[in-house]
Amino acid sequence: METVHLDIHGHAMDMLIDAPAGDGPHPAVLLMFHRGGFDDFTKGRLAALCEGGFLACAPNFYHRCPDGHEGGDCKQFLKDSEIIEETRAAADYLRARPDVAGNRLFILGHCMGGRMALMGAARVDAGFRGCVVFYGGGMFLSWGDEGEAPIEWLGEIPCPVIGFFGDHDVNPSPEDVNKIDARLTQAGVPHTFHRYPDVGHGFQNPAHDAPETRAASQDAWEKTLDFLGK
Repeated sequence: METVHLDIHGHAMDMLIDAPAGDGPHPAVLLMFHRGGFDDFTKGRLAALCEGGFLACAPNFYHRCPDGHEGGDCKQFLKDSEIIEETRAAADYLRARPDVAGNRLFILGHCMGGRMALMGAARVDAGFRGCVVFYGGGMFLSWGDEGEAPIEWLGEIPCPVIGFFGDHDVNPSPEDVNKIDARLTQAGVPHTFHRYPDVGHGFQNPAHDAPETRAASQDAWEKTLDFLGK
């Protein structure tokens, strides 16, 4: 796993990258991290994607976080306009790498990263071939009080979407998922949502180790790799 840095208006945004062996070019996944940032879960997802044959890149959207704050506490300082700009920069970086197949770029995220994945697919013209959303909440709020919420942009998504949600979740709740589903359907965006009746939020995190949670996690990941492979 390597770390690279991109200059974003004088701010150095670090990115973790895990690349398969060989020169490639490899299909690539832009991984939008969850609230925990660069924690063991995020690094584990990077490794899992790499094991599946994908070059995986996770931008650090917390790079602007003020001193004295760390981890999930940095979420409060995120702004949608900056996330979009930084997603675009990360996608441009990936497409310029000689070991990346620029026409096979995907975007994937968990929790708040699922929200950012949908937002990135809608607002960043990077030729994404697919978008993967794991229980993406907060779709009905603007971060940074900058105007429209991401739910308003879903009709702009040009690629297929696959989503995974737990029926015991409260953000997004099953009702929220219904609204996201309806908005995508109304806009004609190809999408498939998988719902798991016995689990709640964060079911893919190994910290949640109940049998039904592990079963949902494994099923969702198998479906994710199948989606990315197709």
